Amino acid sequence: MNQQEEDKPSFFRYENGVVLMMFFTFGFVFMERLSVSYLFPFFGPELKMSNADLGLLTSILAICWSLSGFVFGSLSDLIGSRKKVLLPITLAFSIFSFITGIARSVGSMLLIRGLMGVSEGPVLPIAQASVVADSQPKRRGFNMGFVQSSLGLIGSAVGPLLLTYVATKYSWHAGFYLAGVPGLVMFFVLLFWMQDPNRRMSKEQLAAHEHRLRREDYPVVFRTRNVWVTMLIAVFMMTWLFAFTTFAPTFLVEYDKFSGTQMGVITAFMGLGTFFWGFVGPAISDKWGRKPTLILFSCIAVLSPVCFAIVHGSVVTMCIIGFLTCAGQACFPLFMVVVPSESLSPKYVGTAVGLVQLVGEFIGGTAVPTIGGMAADHYGLTAPLWIAAGGSLLSAFIAFAIKETAPAKVAKRLQVSGVNTPQF
Repeated sequence: MNQQEEDKPSFFRYENGVVLMMFFTFGFVFMERLSVSYLFPFFGPELKMSNADLGLLTSILAICWSLSGFVFGSLSDLIGSRKKVLLPITLAFSIFSFITGIARSVGSMLLIRGLMGVSEGPVLPIAQASVVADSQPKRRGFNMGFVQSSLGLIGSAVGPLLLTYVATKYSWHAGFYLAGVPGLVMFFVLLFWMQDPNRRMSKEQLAAHEHRLRREDYPVVFRTRNVWVTMLIAVFMMTWLFAFTTFAPTFLVEYDKFSGTQMGVITAFMGLGTFFWGFVGPAISDKWGRKPTLILFSCIAVLSPVCFAIVHGSVVTMCIIGFLTCAGQACFPLFMVVVPSESLSPKYVGTAVGLVQLVGEFIGGTAVPTIGGMAADHYGLTAPLWIAAGGSLLSAFIAFAIKETAPAKVAKRLQVSGVNTPQF
């Protein structure tokens, strides 16, 4: 970010504009992704689907999401443009949401959700790479955390309330149709207002392709310690996320005997907690450091599935528990985006974030929902909740291996040693 940008009024500079655009784009992506879990109690019986089928639906989307996230995130680095990749995939995932509403069998649902994963996977790496390029170092954690917290406000709070209401009043088909509309809106917003970071580069820099990742640059990503550590954390935090969010709505309906509307209210409060802690945690890490914040919130994440498994209270009680214990979502911006992006220069961000997402989604997001579904069919719906708790606990231990990257902490450490602070 140049000095002219920083001198603009605090709210009306492009830094805040790109944060808001990516906030809504990623939020609508996650609302669509989680729509299967929210609407499963409505379409599952009609299509004669089991809990294992629900897990398989989640897994097929996750494996396609993980692969395409790395491929297209890296592609955006290679061509030096985020906008040229983000626009078509935003249009695509909106269209596939509409098509999900016409599915009439398990097979057609699997095919559509796989294509959905291909179109949605690159959104996070590209969106966060765009945010990194225009963020001040002192606000980097907050900005990236705020973008990713949209999965809580839009995906987990507004999503269940809106989609379960539409499914109850009309049909589950209408729920999927509605989930596709916001993506179309964001397509036109991005078309007219999104800018590529290379707009600030000189002709000499552009001619030297300093905004692009070269093929020979790839080994740098794989030689970075923090990338490997965050990949491991991603595996187990994805285990927590998908084992919990995939089966918690069905658990509330079948085990605790809440109605579909009550389930929507409880999951909405979980979403509000995800939203709140999703940017508060990374903002804390700007001052406190990425490593201690990751360790603390990974431990808090253990409480979400444990409390749901052993506490069977009223709607109000479960709403409070859901809001407070979903603080574990604060970890996701840190290990998926902030730490990898601060460990490398900006031109590597799409590739590094895509790689962390690839490994986490491929194992935690793909295998775990299917395993959790089979465990739920054999041992009851508490089984995937205990799997989720184990995943977040392991993540807390792995986080001890991270090398601190928070600019404030790094600057303080380098100041003590008399070394100039590098700025990415």
